[in-house]
Amino acid sequence: MSEIIIEPAKNNNNLGALIKLLDDEKLTQTVGLLLPLQEEKRAQAIKMFICHNHVMVVKINEDIVGMIVLSAWYGDEGKRIAHHYEVGYLLQQDQWNKGIMTAALQKFISILPSKITIHAECKQSNYRSQRVLIKCGFIYDKDDLWQCIIN
Repeated sequence: MSEIIIEPAKNNNNLGALIKLLDDEKLTQTVGLLLPLQEEKRAQAIKMFICHNHVMVVKINEDIVGMIVLSAWYGDEGKRIAHHYEVGYLLQQDQWNKGIMTAALQKFISILPSKITIHAECKQSNYRSQRVLIKCGFIYDKDDLWQCIIN
């Protein structure tokens, strides 16, 4: 397998490739990322998303094939919960079943600070994503929620 690199999406060289990755409407809908259809508005929405979240791109041979997003976690009452975050990720379909996202997410988790809890939402029918979460130390919580405690 080629070397998997993760790096911040805020690098301006990544924006065009990230926009291209997110042009796959089926992929973005699968993960629940709703973006405008108009190209200019879509690019602006992606820029804003990057500014408001911790977004890492996943690269293989300098090509962006996926992304990982870490954002604030809010409780049932809509209040921000300290030291709790939500992770989300997506990967080009032609790269599925190669262990890429598992390796990328493991690298990502290894650079996070200690004493935090990471939550992930994963549909019960999404077995591929569930395998990624399990291999990365997440445990099933309830409904579609998983969590990982970083000690």
